[in-house]
Amino acid sequence: MTANSFLSAVGVTTQAAFGRTPATDEAAASVSWTHAVTGIVAMLLLQAVLLVVPFAEALPEALRAIIDFALLALVMTAVPYVVVGGAGLLLDKRDRLPSLFLFLALVLALSQLVGIILGAFGVGAGTAMIGILGYFSARASKSLFGIGWGGAILIGTLVALGSFAASFVLLALPTGQAMLAAP
Repeated sequence: MTANSFLSAVGVTTQAAFGRTPATDEAAASVSWTHAVTGIVAMLLLQAVLLVVPFAEALPEALRAIIDFALLALVMTAVPYVVVGGAGLLLDKRDRLPSLFLFLALVLALSQLVGIILGAFGVGAGTAMIGILGYFSARASKSLFGIGWGGAILIGTLVALGSFAASFVLLALPTGQAMLAAP
């Protein structure tokens, strides 16, 4: 797979997810699992960099916190893939999953970057980002699965609620316990 092929798949996926492609079936079919996995790996690498860089100076002492936050990020990242993947299997639209997974990787990567930028200005946007993820999951599901708005809204709501619920995993981890115990 070449960079040109990957960027072409990103363009096709984005156009298909927003319903701007007349032949959504053909567009989704042109995205392979290789494209999807490449997008997911790139998003996970970005996530790893964003987790480690803020703690770089205090790395040995902050290792436990990095591990806890990485576990939380992994769980929260898995939620949209589980929900959308499950919907794709239930709707028997397995051929559309690579395109949807690539789109989710793009949305997650961009939301992480936007969250970091907003955080630099002191704006906490975590809950808003979960809502935005839910919207984009619904929009892409509607276009790529060919379902109505009711089903798409259900998928988006499950993604948002699942991501929000997953954020409470931190409370069970040692770092979350220490944060709760701190005055």
